[in-house]
Amino acid sequence: MTRANVQLLLLVPLMVVLFTAPSIAARSHHIRQPVQPAVNQKHTYISSFLSSRRGGILCVGEISELLSQHEGRHPCAYDHEGGYRAVGCGYNLDDDVDEREWELLEALADYDEVYNGTSCLNNVQISGLLILDAARALDRAAENVEGLKDLCCPIRAVFADIQHSSGAAKNFPKEDLHRVIERVASEDYEVAANELRKTKWCSQTWNKKRCVHDLDLFERGCYHSRF
Repeated sequence: MTRANVQLLLLVPLMVVLFTAPSIAARSHHIRQPVQPAVNQKHTYISSFLSSRRGGILCVGEISELLSQHEGRHPCAYDHEGGYRAVGCGYNLDDDVDEREWELLEALADYDEVYNGTSCLNNVQISGLLILDAARALDRAAENVEGLKDLCCPIRAVFADIQHSSGAAKNFPKEDLHRVIERVASEDYEVAANELRKTKWCSQTWNKKRCVHDLDLFERGCYHSRF
């Protein structure tokens, strides 16, 4: 079975989560079920998930796994080391608030209640938001890394992880990573790892653990993709 086919198979359970999250979440005792207004289609789980065309969507499963390992799973809101309010797997509640409000509404959660800690999320809701975050991080990273969509999933995942830790696309440390991006473009992944090790991003306290993991992914390149 080809890698592409495996990735497509991995997307099947992810799509199931996206479609079933609202009905399952409604039965959870952790949150109340809000009355949903007529929601513009662009704010649904599926359209948000598929909006990551710039970076490609076939790596979203692997990126979700990587983000979950680095961020952990937090049912209730917490103060992230990066200086923002978060929930789930580092889901940034302070970034693009209007969009976050819609996404939480789709998950049958109230943004203000989640933000203030008076409501928490269940596991299905966390997984749904994680998928959206992975797709968003990949899409934003593609705005800063030319040709990202043509790279293998482990390498794409590193850039998506860096983007996720940075927040908005404009916060991507492109200048800090310019030597890394150059080496990746030449498929010199071990050299890229050495360059990443020297970056300010890797030296930041809250990034040190994920930096070690990302360095390992670079050093292994495209041939050993297990996270």
